[in-house]
Amino acid sequence: MNSSLSLNQIVQHFAPGWFAAVMGSAVIVVAVFVFRQFVPFAGQIQIGLLAFSIVLFLVLLIPWGLRWFRHPLAVRQDLNNPVSAAFFPTMPISMLIIGIALEKTAPALLSETMLWRTLQVLWIVGSLGILGFALSLVTIFIEKPEVRPEASTLGWLIPPVSALLIPVLGLSLAGHFSGTPLGTVNLLGSLIMLGVGSVLFIVIMAMVFNRYIFHPLPPVHLTPTLWVGVAPTAILSITALRLVKPLKAAWGFSAQAEEALAMLFQLGAVALWGFAFFWLALAVILTVRVHTRTPLPFALSWWAFVFPLGAFTVSTGVVYQALPVDFFLWLGLTALAALFGLWLVTVFRTAQGTFKGTIFAPHGGPHSAAQGGATETNHSSR
Repeated sequence: MNSSLSLNQIVQHFAPGWFAAVMGSAVIVVAVFVFRQFVPFAGQIQIGLLAFSIVLFLVLLIPWGLRWFRHPLAVRQDLNNPVSAAFFPTMPISMLIIGIALEKTAPALLSETMLWRTLQVLWIVGSLGILGFALSLVTIFIEKPEVRPEASTLGWLIPPVSALLIPVLGLSLAGHFSGTPLGTVNLLGSLIMLGVGSVLFIVIMAMVFNRYIFHPLPPVHLTPTLWVGVAPTAILSITALRLVKPLKAAWGFSAQAEEALAMLFQLGAVALWGFAFFWLALAVILTVRVHTRTPLPFALSWWAFVFPLGAFTVSTGVVYQALPVDFFLWLGLTALAALFGLWLVTVFRTAQGTFKGTIFAPHGGPHSAAQGGATETNHSSR
Protein backbone atom coordinates (compact mmCIF):
# COMPACT_ATOMS: atom_id res chain seq x y z
CA MET A 1 0.00 0.00 0.00
CA ASN A 2 1.14 3.55 -0.68
CA SER A 3 2.90 4.53 2.52
CA SER A 4 2.31 8.22 1.84
CA LEU A 5 -1.38 7.79 2.64
CA SER A 6 -2.32 8.02 6.30
CA LEU A 7 -5.33 6.29 7.83
CA ASN A 8 -6.96 9.69 8.23
CA GLN A 9 -6.59 10.40 4.50
CA ILE A 10 -8.07 7.04 3.63
CA VAL A 11 -11.00 7.69 5.95
CA GLN A 12 -11.53 11.21 4.63
CA HIS A 13 -11.76 10.11 1.00
CA PHE A 14 -13.45 6.76 1.60
CA ALA A 15 -16.05 6.48 -1.18
CA PRO A 16 -19.66 5.60 -0.25
CA GLY A 17 -19.74 2.93 -2.96
CA TRP A 18 -17.18 0.62 -1.36
CA PHE A 19 -19.85 -1.73 -0.02
CA ALA A 20 -20.79 -2.60 -3.60
CA ALA A 21 -17.78 -4.93 -3.35
CA VAL A 22 -19.54 -6.81 -0.53
CA MET A 23 -22.77 -6.93 -2.54
CA GLY A 24 -20.98 -8.27 -5.60
CA SER A 25 -19.13 -10.92 -3.61
CA ALA A 26 -22.07 -12.12 -1.49
CA VAL A 27 -24.49 -12.39 -4.41
CA ILE A 28 -22.23 -15.04 -5.98
CA VAL A 29 -22.90 -17.22 -2.94
CA VAL A 30 -26.60 -17.16 -3.79
CA ALA A 31 -25.95 -17.65 -7.51
CA VAL A 32 -23.83 -20.74 -6.81
CA PHE A 33 -26.53 -22.08 -4.48
CA VAL A 34 -29.20 -21.74 -7.17
CA PHE A 35 -27.08 -23.71 -9.66
CA ARG A 36 -25.34 -25.89 -7.06
CA GLN A 37 -26.11 -29.18 -8.83
CA PHE A 38 -24.12 -27.95 -11.84
CA VAL A 39 -21.18 -26.35 -9.98
CA PRO A 40 -18.30 -28.53 -8.72
CA PHE A 41 -17.44 -27.92 -5.06
CA ALA A 42 -20.46 -25.62 -4.74
CA GLY A 43 -20.61 -25.93 -0.95
CA GLN A 44 -16.96 -25.03 -0.48
CA ILE A 45 -17.24 -22.09 -2.88
CA GLN A 46 -20.28 -20.80 -1.00
CA ILE A 47 -18.53 -21.00 2.38
CA GLY A 48 -15.37 -19.36 1.05
CA LEU A 49 -17.16 -16.47 -0.62
CA LEU A 50 -19.47 -15.99 2.34
CA ALA A 51 -16.49 -15.77 4.70
CA PHE A 52 -14.77 -13.34 2.32
CA SER A 53 -17.90 -11.16 2.14
CA ILE A 54 -18.35 -11.04 5.92
CA VAL A 55 -14.69 -10.18 6.55
CA LEU A 56 -14.75 -7.54 3.81
CA PHE A 57 -17.91 -6.01 5.29
CA LEU A 58 -16.34 -5.77 8.76
CA VAL A 59 -13.11 -4.29 7.39
CA LEU A 60 -14.93 -1.67 5.29
CA LEU A 61 -17.20 -0.78 8.20
CA ILE A 62 -14.23 0.71 10.08
CA PRO A 63 -13.30 3.56 7.69
CA TRP A 64 -16.95 4.00 6.67
CA GLY A 65 -18.00 4.51 10.30
CA LEU A 66 -15.00 6.63 11.25
CA ARG A 67 -15.71 8.99 8.38
CA TRP A 68 -19.06 10.03 9.85
CA PHE A 69 -17.32 11.16 13.06
CA ARG A 70 -13.96 12.43 11.82
CA HIS A 71 -15.05 14.02 8.55
CA PRO A 72 -18.75 14.90 8.77
CA LEU A 73 -18.29 17.70 6.22
CA ALA A 74 -16.96 15.24 3.63
CA VAL A 75 -19.92 12.93 4.33
CA ARG A 76 -22.32 15.85 3.98
CA GLN A 77 -20.73 16.83 0.66
CA ASP A 78 -21.21 13.29 -0.67
CA LEU A 79 -24.81 13.19 0.55
CA ASN A 80 -25.48 16.42 -1.32
CA ASN A 81 -23.78 15.18 -4.48
CA PRO A 82 -26.33 13.80 -6.98
CA VAL A 83 -23.94 11.00 -8.01
CA SER A 84 -22.30 9.91 -4.77
CA ALA A 85 -25.41 10.11 -2.58
CA ALA A 86 -27.08 7.16 -4.29
CA PHE A 87 -24.30 4.82 -3.16
CA PHE A 88 -24.76 5.24 0.60
CA PRO A 89 -27.44 2.51 0.76
CA THR A 90 -24.87 -0.05 -0.41
CA MET A 91 -23.90 -0.49 3.26
CA PRO A 92 -27.33 -1.67 4.55
CA ILE A 93 -27.89 -3.52 1.27
CA SER A 94 -24.74 -5.51 2.05
CA MET A 95 -26.29 -6.64 5.33
CA LEU A 96 -29.31 -8.04 3.50
CA ILE A 97 -27.23 -9.76 0.82
CA ILE A 98 -25.03 -11.34 3.48
CA GLY A 99 -28.21 -12.45 5.25
CA ILE A 100 -29.59 -14.05 2.08
CA ALA A 101 -26.23 -15.74 1.43
CA LEU A 102 -26.09 -16.89 5.06
CA GLU A 103 -29.54 -18.46 4.76
CA LYS A 104 -28.35 -20.52 1.79
CA THR A 105 -25.05 -21.56 3.39
CA ALA A 106 -25.21 -21.44 7.19
CA PRO A 107 -27.33 -24.55 7.94
CA ALA A 108 -24.04 -26.44 7.76
CA LEU A 109 -22.34 -23.87 10.01
CA LEU A 110 -24.86 -22.59 12.58
CA SER A 111 -27.65 -24.03 14.67
CA GLU A 112 -31.13 -23.28 13.36
CA THR A 113 -31.93 -20.99 16.30
CA MET A 114 -28.73 -18.98 15.92
CA LEU A 115 -29.17 -18.76 12.15
CA TRP A 116 -32.68 -17.31 12.24
CA ARG A 117 -31.88 -14.91 15.08
CA THR A 118 -28.91 -13.64 13.10
CA LEU A 119 -30.98 -13.27 9.94
CA GLN A 120 -33.67 -11.39 11.85
CA VAL A 121 -31.15 -8.90 13.24
CA LEU A 122 -29.59 -8.38 9.79
CA TRP A 123 -33.03 -7.83 8.28
CA ILE A 124 -34.16 -5.31 10.91
CA VAL A 125 -30.94 -3.26 10.93
CA GLY A 126 -30.54 -3.44 7.16
CA SER A 127 -34.17 -2.48 6.52
CA LEU A 128 -34.01 0.49 8.89
CA GLY A 129 -30.79 1.66 7.22
CA ILE A 130 -32.33 1.34 3.76
CA LEU A 131 -35.50 3.19 4.78
CA GLY A 132 -33.47 5.92 6.50
CA PHE A 133 -31.20 6.51 3.51
CA ALA A 134 -34.13 6.41 1.06
CA LEU A 135 -36.04 9.08 2.98
CA SER A 136 -32.91 11.20 3.50
CA LEU A 137 -31.78 11.05 -0.12
CA VAL A 138 -35.18 11.83 -1.60
CA THR A 139 -35.55 14.75 0.81
CA ILE A 140 -32.08 16.09 -0.04
CA PHE A 141 -32.69 15.83 -3.78
CA ILE A 142 -36.10 17.50 -3.61
CA GLU A 143 -34.65 20.40 -1.61
CA LYS A 144 -31.73 20.94 -4.03
CA PRO A 145 -33.00 23.15 -6.86
CA GLU A 146 -29.58 23.14 -8.55
CA VAL A 147 -29.68 19.43 -9.40
CA ARG A 148 -29.61 19.17 -13.19
CA PRO A 149 -30.93 16.27 -15.30
CA GLU A 150 -27.40 15.55 -16.57
CA ALA A 151 -26.33 14.72 -13.01
CA SER A 152 -28.63 11.69 -12.89
CA THR A 153 -27.35 8.19 -13.64
CA LEU A 154 -28.80 4.72 -13.28
CA GLY A 155 -26.96 4.69 -9.95
CA TRP A 156 -30.09 6.51 -8.74
CA LEU A 157 -31.82 3.12 -8.91
CA ILE A 158 -29.80 1.87 -5.93
CA PRO A 159 -32.29 3.19 -3.30
CA PRO A 160 -35.25 1.40 -4.96
CA VAL A 161 -33.11 -1.71 -5.45
CA SER A 162 -32.34 -1.65 -1.73
CA ALA A 163 -36.04 -1.49 -0.86
CA LEU A 164 -36.81 -4.37 -3.23
CA LEU A 165 -34.24 -6.58 -1.50
CA ILE A 166 -36.03 -6.32 1.84
CA PRO A 167 -38.78 -8.80 0.83
CA VAL A 168 -36.26 -11.34 -0.49
CA LEU A 169 -34.98 -12.02 3.03
CA GLY A 170 -38.12 -10.83 4.79
CA LEU A 171 -40.36 -13.43 3.14
CA SER A 172 -38.06 -16.22 4.32
CA LEU A 173 -38.28 -14.84 7.84
CA ALA A 174 -42.05 -14.47 7.53
CA GLY A 175 -42.32 -18.13 6.58
CA HIS A 176 -40.04 -19.29 9.41
CA PHE A 177 -41.81 -17.21 12.07
CA SER A 178 -45.29 -17.77 10.60
CA GLY A 179 -48.07 -17.55 13.16
CA THR A 180 -46.12 -15.26 15.49
CA PRO A 181 -46.14 -11.45 15.81
CA LEU A 182 -42.60 -11.42 14.42
CA GLY A 183 -43.78 -13.31 11.35
CA THR A 184 -46.49 -10.70 10.78
CA VAL A 185 -43.96 -7.87 11.10
CA ASN A 186 -41.67 -9.56 8.59
CA LEU A 187 -44.47 -10.14 6.10
CA LEU A 188 -46.06 -6.69 6.35
CA GLY A 189 -42.67 -4.96 6.32
CA SER A 190 -41.72 -6.90 3.22
CA LEU A 191 -44.96 -6.07 1.41
CA ILE A 192 -44.73 -2.39 2.32
CA MET A 193 -41.14 -2.09 1.08
CA LEU A 194 -42.06 -4.06 -2.03
CA GLY A 195 -44.51 -1.29 -2.82
CA VAL A 196 -42.01 1.44 -1.98
CA GLY A 197 -39.27 -0.08 -4.13
CA SER A 198 -41.53 -0.92 -7.08
CA VAL A 199 -43.02 2.56 -7.40
CA LEU A 200 -39.65 4.25 -6.86
CA PHE A 201 -38.17 2.03 -9.56
CA ILE A 202 -40.83 3.02 -12.09
CA VAL A 203 -40.53 6.73 -11.30
CA ILE A 204 -36.74 6.90 -11.20
CA MET A 205 -36.25 4.60 -14.18
CA ALA A 206 -38.50 6.79 -16.31
CA MET A 207 -36.74 9.95 -15.19
CA VAL A 208 -33.21 8.64 -15.75
CA PHE A 209 -34.11 6.95 -19.04
CA ASN A 210 -35.37 10.33 -20.25
CA ARG A 211 -32.00 11.84 -19.23
CA TYR A 212 -30.08 9.18 -21.19
CA ILE A 213 -32.14 9.89 -24.31
CA PHE A 214 -31.98 13.69 -24.28
CA HIS A 215 -28.57 14.39 -22.73
CA PRO A 216 -25.01 13.14 -23.29
CA LEU A 217 -23.98 9.94 -21.57
CA PRO A 218 -22.37 10.28 -18.11
CA PRO A 219 -18.55 10.35 -17.77
CA VAL A 220 -16.94 7.16 -19.01
CA HIS A 221 -15.99 5.86 -15.55
CA LEU A 222 -19.70 5.80 -14.65
CA THR A 223 -20.57 3.57 -17.61
CA PRO A 224 -20.92 0.50 -15.31
CA THR A 225 -23.91 2.17 -13.63
CA LEU A 226 -25.85 1.35 -16.81
CA TRP A 227 -25.94 -2.22 -15.52
CA VAL A 228 -27.83 -1.23 -12.34
CA GLY A 229 -30.99 -1.19 -14.47
CA VAL A 230 -30.80 -4.98 -14.64
CA ALA A 231 -31.24 -5.49 -10.90
CA PRO A 232 -34.74 -4.20 -10.00
CA THR A 233 -36.83 -6.48 -12.22
CA ALA A 234 -34.43 -9.38 -11.65
CA ILE A 235 -35.09 -9.03 -7.91
CA LEU A 236 -38.83 -8.58 -8.49
CA SER A 237 -38.96 -11.84 -10.45
CA ILE A 238 -37.37 -13.65 -7.49
CA THR A 239 -39.83 -12.05 -5.08
CA ALA A 240 -42.83 -12.95 -7.25
CA LEU A 241 -41.91 -16.62 -7.07
CA ARG A 242 -41.52 -16.50 -3.29
CA LEU A 243 -44.74 -14.70 -2.38
CA VAL A 244 -47.29 -17.51 -2.48
CA LYS A 245 -46.23 -19.63 0.51
CA PRO A 246 -45.87 -16.75 3.05
CA LEU A 247 -49.19 -15.26 1.92
CA LYS A 248 -50.95 -18.63 2.21
CA ALA A 249 -49.48 -19.21 5.67
CA ALA A 250 -50.59 -15.77 6.84
CA TRP A 251 -54.02 -15.53 5.24
CA GLY A 252 -55.05 -19.16 4.70
CA PHE A 253 -55.80 -19.29 0.99
CA SER A 254 -57.68 -22.26 -0.36
CA ALA A 255 -55.81 -24.78 -2.50
CA GLN A 256 -57.50 -23.40 -5.62
CA ALA A 257 -56.51 -19.82 -4.77
CA GLU A 258 -52.96 -20.93 -4.06
CA GLU A 259 -52.72 -22.66 -7.42
CA ALA A 260 -54.13 -19.64 -9.25
CA LEU A 261 -51.77 -17.25 -7.46
CA ALA A 262 -48.79 -19.50 -8.14
CA MET A 263 -49.57 -19.51 -11.86
CA LEU A 264 -50.11 -15.74 -11.90
CA PHE A 265 -46.85 -15.07 -10.07
CA GLN A 266 -44.97 -17.42 -12.39
CA LEU A 267 -46.23 -15.48 -15.40
CA GLY A 268 -45.27 -12.22 -13.69
CA ALA A 269 -41.82 -13.54 -12.77
CA VAL A 270 -41.01 -14.51 -16.35
CA ALA A 271 -42.26 -11.14 -17.62
CA LEU A 272 -40.19 -9.23 -15.09
CA TRP A 273 -37.16 -11.41 -15.87
CA GLY A 274 -37.70 -10.50 -19.54
CA PHE A 275 -37.09 -6.81 -18.83
CA ALA A 276 -33.94 -7.65 -16.87
CA PHE A 277 -32.72 -9.72 -19.83
CA PHE A 278 -33.49 -6.86 -22.24
CA TRP A 279 -31.70 -4.32 -20.08
CA LEU A 280 -28.66 -6.58 -19.66
CA ALA A 281 -28.36 -6.90 -23.43
CA LEU A 282 -28.74 -3.12 -23.81
CA ALA A 283 -26.14 -2.46 -21.09
CA VAL A 284 -23.64 -4.82 -22.75
CA ILE A 285 -24.13 -3.15 -26.16
CA LEU A 286 -23.75 0.37 -24.75
CA THR A 287 -20.73 -0.61 -22.64
CA VAL A 288 -18.96 -2.10 -25.67
CA ARG A 289 -19.73 0.98 -27.77
CA VAL A 290 -18.46 3.35 -25.10
CA HIS A 291 -15.33 1.23 -24.61
CA THR A 292 -14.54 1.25 -28.34
CA ARG A 293 -14.60 5.07 -28.30
CA THR A 294 -12.85 5.55 -24.97
CA PRO A 295 -11.36 2.61 -23.06
CA LEU A 296 -13.10 2.20 -19.72
CA PRO A 297 -10.82 3.31 -16.88
CA PHE A 298 -10.83 1.24 -13.74
CA ALA A 299 -12.90 2.76 -10.95
CA LEU A 300 -14.75 1.46 -7.95
CA SER A 301 -17.83 1.75 -10.18
CA TRP A 302 -16.75 -1.51 -11.84
CA TRP A 303 -18.54 -3.27 -8.98
CA ALA A 304 -21.73 -2.06 -10.68
CA PHE A 305 -21.01 -4.71 -13.32
CA VAL A 306 -20.97 -7.47 -10.73
CA PHE A 307 -24.03 -7.24 -8.48
CA PRO A 308 -26.61 -6.63 -11.25
CA LEU A 309 -25.23 -9.58 -13.23
CA GLY A 310 -25.37 -11.61 -10.01
CA ALA A 311 -29.00 -10.64 -9.44
CA PHE A 312 -29.78 -11.61 -13.04
CA THR A 313 -28.02 -14.95 -12.60
CA VAL A 314 -29.96 -15.75 -9.44
CA SER A 315 -33.28 -14.74 -11.02
CA THR A 316 -32.54 -16.91 -14.06
CA GLY A 317 -31.88 -19.89 -11.79
CA VAL A 318 -35.03 -19.28 -9.77
CA VAL A 319 -37.11 -18.96 -12.94
CA TYR A 320 -35.55 -22.19 -14.22
CA GLN A 321 -36.57 -23.97 -11.03
CA ALA A 322 -40.16 -22.80 -11.54
CA LEU A 323 -40.15 -23.33 -15.30
CA PRO A 324 -37.52 -25.96 -16.18
CA VAL A 325 -36.77 -24.95 -19.77
CA ASP A 326 -33.23 -25.51 -21.04
CA PHE A 327 -33.03 -21.93 -22.29
CA PHE A 328 -33.01 -20.64 -18.72
CA LEU A 329 -30.52 -23.28 -17.61
CA TRP A 330 -27.89 -22.59 -20.26
CA LEU A 331 -28.35 -18.82 -20.08
CA GLY A 332 -28.06 -18.98 -16.30
CA LEU A 333 -24.88 -21.07 -16.40
CA THR A 334 -23.38 -18.70 -18.98
CA ALA A 335 -24.25 -15.73 -16.78
CA LEU A 336 -22.71 -17.52 -13.78
CA ALA A 337 -19.44 -18.09 -15.66
CA ALA A 338 -19.38 -14.43 -16.75
CA LEU A 339 -20.14 -13.41 -13.18
CA PHE A 340 -17.14 -15.30 -11.84
CA GLY A 341 -14.91 -13.77 -14.51
CA LEU A 342 -16.06 -10.21 -13.83
CA TRP A 343 -15.71 -10.71 -10.10
CA LEU A 344 -12.14 -12.01 -10.38
CA VAL A 345 -11.07 -9.12 -12.61
CA THR A 346 -12.75 -6.52 -10.39
CA VAL A 347 -11.33 -8.00 -7.18
CA PHE A 348 -7.84 -8.00 -8.70
CA ARG A 349 -8.09 -4.41 -9.93
CA THR A 350 -9.58 -3.26 -6.62
CA ALA A 351 -6.80 -4.96 -4.64
CA GLN A 352 -4.22 -3.44 -6.99
CA GLY A 353 -5.63 0.05 -6.50
CA THR A 354 -5.83 -0.49 -2.75
CA PHE A 355 -2.19 -1.50 -2.36
CA LYS A 356 -1.04 1.34 -4.64
CA GLY A 357 -3.23 3.75 -2.71
CA THR A 358 -4.67 5.25 -5.91
CA ILE A 359 -8.19 4.12 -5.13
CA PHE A 360 -8.20 6.33 -2.02
CA ALA A 361 -7.40 9.51 -3.95
CA PRO A 362 -9.60 12.58 -3.35
CA HIS A 363 -12.74 12.67 -5.44
CA GLY A 364 -12.11 14.38 -8.73
CA GLY A 365 -15.35 16.28 -9.11
CA PRO A 366 -19.10 16.12 -8.94
CA HIS A 367 -19.41 13.25 -11.38
CA SER A 368 -16.73 11.14 -9.78
CA ALA A 369 -17.54 11.46 -6.14
CA ALA A 370 -19.60 8.33 -5.86
CA GLN A 371 -17.23 5.64 -6.78
CA GLY A 372 -13.82 6.82 -5.92
CA GLY A 373 -14.05 8.45 -9.33
CA ALA A 374 -10.58 9.89 -8.96
CA THR A 375 -9.04 6.46 -9.22
CA GLU A 376 -6.10 4.87 -10.86
CA THR A 377 -6.85 6.48 -14.18
CA ASN A 378 -6.89 9.96 -12.74
CA HIS A 379 -3.43 9.41 -11.37
CA SER A 380 -2.11 7.76 -14.48
CA SER A 381 -3.23 10.71 -16.56
CA ARG A 382 -1.23 13.14 -14.50
